[in-house]
Amino acid sequence: MSDNPLASIMLTQELKERVALLGIGNPLKGDDGVGPLLISRLKDKTRAYLFDCGEVPENYIGPIIESKPQTIIIVDASDWGARAGEVRLIKKEEIQNLSFSTHGASLRLFLDYIERRLPSTHIVIIGIQIGRSGLAESLTPGVKAALDKLENIFINM
Repeated sequence: MSDNPLASIMLTQELKERVALLGIGNPLKGDDGVGPLLISRLKDKTRAYLFDCGEVPENYIGPIIESKPQTIIIVDASDWGARAGEVRLIKKEEIQNLSFSTHGASLRLFLDYIERRLPSTHIVIIGIQIGRSGLAESLTPGVKAALDKLENIFINM
């Protein structure tokens, strides 16, 4: 995350009062589970509405919309060929060009739908570069370090 200080700066500047934080990924696939793991770590530690979306964020559209967020932050493992654990802000337009671990097409459709239903909501996508995506019980060291840093950011928001 130190490689991209804009991520934490943007988060502190862009967060509004009502924030929905979505963790996307599959915890059975090591680094791909970083989004849901962040959500589990933040329970009772943040004011944000927390959603562990697993691999199917579209299943949470109703509750997300009902929370009426001003900002939606999506945390997802992705692969753009960088060093494991690198964190970057991803634009919606980039989703088709990056390899999202298990749900690339559905994430784009999900975002399109959310934007239609909540047109004034600001959406931030945080990508964490994976080191491995096969079946694994633990995170690679770089992804674990990124998870720790993001946890501290959201606890302190």
